[in-house]
Amino acid sequence: MRYASSKSFELSEPDQIDEANVVEHLTLGSKQLNNVNTRAETWQCAWAPDNSYFAWSSGHRIVQLIPWNNALQKSHDPSDLEGLNGRKYHVIDCCEIVWSLAFGSGRSETDKSSKCYLRVRIDAPLMIATGHSSGKIKLWDCNSGSLIIELLDHKSTVRCLDFIKDGSLQLLSASHDGTLKFWDLDNDGNMYYTFKGNGIKFYGCCFSPNSQWIVAVGSKRTVLLWRMPYIKETPLRLTGHNNDVVSCHFSPDSAILATAAFDTKIILWNTDTQEQLKVLGHLHPSPSLIYAGGANDHYVRSVSFSPNALIVGSVCDDGYVRFWNLNKDSDPVAISSIGDAISSAFSAGGGVLATGCRNGDVHFLSTPVRAAPLQSLCRVTIRKLIDTKACTQLPLPSRIIEYLQYKDYVSL
Repeated sequence: MRYASSKSFELSEPDQIDEANVVEHLTLGSKQLNNVNTRAETWQCAWAPDNSYFAWSSGHRIVQLIPWNNALQKSHDPSDLEGLNGRKYHVIDCCEIVWSLAFGSGRSETDKSSKCYLRVRIDAPLMIATGHSSGKIKLWDCNSGSLIIELLDHKSTVRCLDFIKDGSLQLLSASHDGTLKFWDLDNDGNMYYTFKGNGIKFYGCCFSPNSQWIVAVGSKRTVLLWRMPYIKETPLRLTGHNNDVVSCHFSPDSAILATAAFDTKIILWNTDTQEQLKVLGHLHPSPSLIYAGGANDHYVRSVSFSPNALIVGSVCDDGYVRFWNLNKDSDPVAISSIGDAISSAFSAGGGVLATGCRNGDVHFLSTPVRAAPLQSLCRVTIRKLIDTKACTQLPLPSRIIEYLQYKDYVSL
C-alpha cells in the first residue's frame, strides 16, 4: 500500500481532513474461488438504477450480484438464500476476466408512461452486461443469474460498458482494440455502428442521463463528445489533459462532464459549450507538462458524480479516495485511506460510494454530504430541462443565469 504525503493536498494535511466512514467491507470468500488462478482486480463495480442490486467484479472471473437493502444501507447477507423481497444473491462465474460492468433495463410495449413503446425481445426486466479480456460481452439475467446472450465483435479487452438511460436497451462498449460499438439489445443484440479511434485505446465511455450526449475517453489524452443521435458525425474533441484519460461521468442534469486522467487531474467541462469549468488536482504542485505524461504516483483512476450533483468521488494512486464538494474550493471535504483502489461508483441513492481494489475487495464509504442546498437542487432541476444557451433566454437576473450556467465554479 502506498501512503500519501501532504503533496496530495493543496492546503491541508491528511489528518486535517474529515475521514469518510467505511460502512461495509466485502471480500471474496475462498469457497467461491473454486481453485481459479486468475487476476483478482475489481476493475469495476456498478449499481442497478433502482438500487435493487450491487454488482462487483471481484476478480478470479467472478461477478457477485448482491441485493441491496436501501432501508439499512447495506448489502444483503449472502447466507440468506431466501433473498431480499424476491431478489436473490448470485455468484456468476464468467469463465474469463471481467473488466467492465453495466446494468440495463428496458420498457415493455405496455408501458404507456413512456414516450418509447418497445417490445423487449430479451426477456429480462433487469440485466447486467460484462465486458471481458477476450473482447466478448455477456449479458446476464439478474433474476436468475443465468446467461442470456453473448455479443461478439471486439478484438481486445472491453474496458467499459454503458446503457442509454431512456430504457431503449442501447448498449455502448469501449475497447482496447480502438473501437466504440453500439448495440441494440431490443433487436436481438444487433451491433449497428462502430467508431474507429485510429490508434486510440478506449478506457471509458458513457451516455449522459438525459440521453443527449455520449463521451468516450482513452489514450493519447483523448476526450471525444457526441450529441445524440449524431453518432456518425465527427466528434467534438476536448483538449486539456496531458496524459491518458481513463474515466468519465456526467452530472445528474447532464450539464457537466467530469474526466479523470493519469496527469493527476479531474477536469469539469460545460457539456454544451465544452469549456473547462474547474480542475480538481491530486498532486500539488501540479506536475509540469514534461512530467504529466509519465509516471507520477498520482494517477487518477476513477471519477463519479453523486446523484445530488454536489459531491464528486475520485480514486487516486496515492492511496486516497476523495470526496469533493463542488461548492468548496481546493481540498476535498472528506477522504479515506484505501490502498490500491482502482474503481468507484455512487449508489443510486447517493449515500454510499463503492470502491473496488486490486485485491478484489470492495469498500462501501459513507458520503459526507447527502443533502444539497436548495438552490443547488433547483439548479439541477432546471438544467435537466434546458441547456446552457436556453438559460440566457430566461427572464431572470444575470447573476442567476450565470449560476444556472455553473459559472460560479469557474471563479472558485
